[in-house]
Amino acid sequence: MKPIQRTLLAAAVAALAGCGTLELPGHPADDGTAGGGIVERPATGTGGKLKPMPLRTFSVSTQCKFKDETGNFGSATVEVVNSKVNAFKAEVTMPKRGTCRYDLAQFRQTQALPSVELTGARDCRVHMWEQGEQITVAFANCHTLCSPASAHDYVWPLLIDKSTGHCD
Repeated sequence: MKPIQRTLLAAAVAALAGCGTLELPGHPADDGTAGGGIVERPATGTGGKLKPMPLRTFSVSTQCKFKDETGNFGSATVEVVNSKVNAFKAEVTMPKRGTCRYDLAQFRQTQALPSVELTGARDCRVHMWEQGEQITVAFANCHTLCSPASAHDYVWPLLIDKSTGHCD
């Protein structure tokens, strides 16, 4: 066998060895279930059928400022009562990328359940939903509300803590 063939064979064997499993002492072998033996069981009703998530409204009220570890910063005013948006204004600045500004006057509420949806010009949408103790506010197709428009590609969802009103 030529040296190049031996090198390629060794690399292939090493790559395949990385796909193997190793049973550690004191840890049972994987029984083939996902997550190394951790199995999530869906919520079921009688007869083993899946139960739908209950439709319920949410409320949140905050005026907050935030700055994340990447240097993005901004502020938000959000007031939602029983999934009806009464106030919404957000400004997000991404240094060297641009700024996006959202105001309730630019939108109309088109959905309340299972999540809140605000629709604006050119299919710009703001989605809000409850997830545990947080409210998530996400933005989609809102390039026209950013300067420059490409700044929208760098906007992350806003997370609001329901109990404290803090936002990230």
